[in-house]
Amino acid sequence: MKKINFFLPGFYENFRLITFLADLMQESPELFYDNIRIGAVYGCFPGSIWNGGRVILGNATKQEIEYAIAEYNKRGIAIRYTFTNPLLEKVHLMDTFCNLCMELGDNGKNEVLVNSPVLEEFIRKMYPSYAILSSTTKCLDDFGSIQQELEKEYSLVVLDSAMNNTEQLFKMEHKEKIELIVNHYCIDNCPRRKDHYDAVGRCQLEFSELDFEECNNIKRDFYQIMENRSFISTDALYGRYYDAGFCNFKLDGRGFNKYKVIESFVYYLVKPEYRDRVRIQLLRATGK
Repeated sequence: MKKINFFLPGFYENFRLITFLADLMQESPELFYDNIRIGAVYGCFPGSIWNGGRVILGNATKQEIEYAIAEYNKRGIAIRYTFTNPLLEKVHLMDTFCNLCMELGDNGKNEVLVNSPVLEEFIRKMYPSYAILSSTTKCLDDFGSIQQELEKEYSLVVLDSAMNNTEQLFKMEHKEKIELIVNHYCIDNCPRRKDHYDAVGRCQLEFSELDFEECNNIKRDFYQIMENRSFISTDALYGRYYDAGFCNFKLDGRGFNKYKVIESFVYYLVKPEYRDRVRIQLLRATGK
């Protein structure tokens, strides 16, 4: 029986939350759905100009990076760098901090999400131990392009959530290589999606605040986004999707407040009868 892999957001900002959750899953597996695991935690360390998707500014020390990688890896959880800035050029490849992050995680256990062909080529050459994944920030919006992407040398291909709950999705080949975003906060088929990713990329390169009209959809709470056609419920995930061969699921939530993040963890990972109990434990573990 194939394991169901969940990929959790914000390995730096949600460090205490995720490590507590991982330990609780190990100590009290009866509280959680059967046959699940935390496959990876995605994000970046503050200061990464290669980062994309969400704005993460600030800085992290070498000691913080080493500690976080070691703590996740010893729990069998991969660090997954979101190095998906779509605006990268060759001049950015020698960035000291991003290369330090790659070097410190270069142990054969970790992963990197890519968008830029320039960066992908560089990583494949310089850091071959990393599993390389194709990012949803490429904005591939038709099944023909996605099927071609699945034929390439990627460990996983993260789909645009607009593909969820469509009949064509269930007809696709290589379902074991498909990663689905189950709870995307953006609206389905957002017309500003690529522009938003470009704006985030500029922000990371310039160490500046995001110059982009605020997206009100991000402000919705977890239960409001269930209105999205792309939302995948637990009944569907553990039923139709898993039965069809899908086993890789990403939870949205980088940069969100911890209450949204906790609610998504509780909804997707915890059996309904234990959700209140686990929610309280997670809140206590993070200071509330």
